[in-house]
Amino acid sequence: MTRHPDGTAAPSLPETRFVELDAAALGLEHGRLSFMEAGTGPETVLLMHGIGSNSTGWRFVMPVLAARARVIAWNAPGYWLSADFAAEAPAAEDYARVAAALLDMLGVERAHIVGSSFGSMIGVVLAALHPGRVARLALLGSSRGQRWKPAEERARMLAMRRDSIAAGGMALARTRWRNLVAPGTSETVGEWVRDTLAATHAKGLLRSARASDATDTLDFARDVRAPTLILVGSEDRVNPPEVSQALAGAIPGAVLEVQDGIGHLAKLEAPGATAARLGQHLFGT
Repeated sequence: MTRHPDGTAAPSLPETRFVELDAAALGLEHGRLSFMEAGTGPETVLLMHGIGSNSTGWRFVMPVLAARARVIAWNAPGYWLSADFAAEAPAAEDYARVAAALLDMLGVERAHIVGSSFGSMIGVVLAALHPGRVARLALLGSSRGQRWKPAEERARMLAMRRDSIAAGGMALARTRWRNLVAPGTSETVGEWVRDTLAATHAKGLLRSARASDATDTLDFARDVRAPTLILVGSEDRVNPPEVSQALAGAIPGAVLEVQDGIGHLAKLEAPGATAARLGQHLFGT
C-alpha cells in the first residue's frame, strides 16, 4: 500500500463509475458524468475538484472520509470521462445544476460538500442556490472566481489558462505543478500532483476558466446557510489567504483556518491533517 510522506495510506483508487444525466436540460454535449465512490453510511460527502484536477486528486482524503460516510468524488463536466458542456462559456450555476443532478441520480437528497479551488467556487454556488441540498460545506484553497479583478488581470489569467493547456495535459503537469504547492514540496508529492494534472483536457479546463472569469463567489456567499469551514495554506500562491479571508467574512458564521507551510493543494500536500480536520467539521468528531 502506498503511503504519503505524512504517513497517510492510499489504497487503490475506486473504479470510475458513470451516470447518464439529461444532456439537453443541463446543456451537456452528451449525458455521461463520471465519478468515484467509496464507503457507506447514513451521510454522504460530495468531493469537488479544482480546475486542473479530477477525482484522483482526492486519493488520500477519500478513504479517510469513507470510513464514516458514503463519499462521491465527481469529475466535473469536461474532466476525466465526463461530458463537456456544449457552450464554450458555461456559468458557475451550470456546474452547480449538474452537481445537483448527480446527487439526484445517486438518490442523495442532502450531502456534505467539500470543494477544492474551482470546486470550492461551485460548492458555494450550490450551497447558495440549493440550500436544502447542502448539510455542511468545506472549502480548500478557496476560489473567489475572477470577476472582481481588473479587466487586464482577468485577460491575463484567461490567456495563461489557454497557453498552459495548449500542448496538452502532460505539458500542463510538467510546467505548472510547482506553482500549486509550497516551496520545497517533495518530489514524491510532486508525482501525485503531476499525475492528476496530466489527465486534464483543454476543452474542460477552458470552459471552467471562462466560468470562473464570469463569477465572484461573494455574490453568493451571503446566501450560504450551511456551517462552513475554510482551509487555506499559508503558501497558497493560486488563491492566497486574503481570498479566503474575504470569503470567510461574507459567509455567515464561517470558520477560517490557515494551514502553515502548505500551498494550494492541501489534499495532496498534507492529507492526514486535512482529512482529520474535514472529519471533525463534517461529522463532529
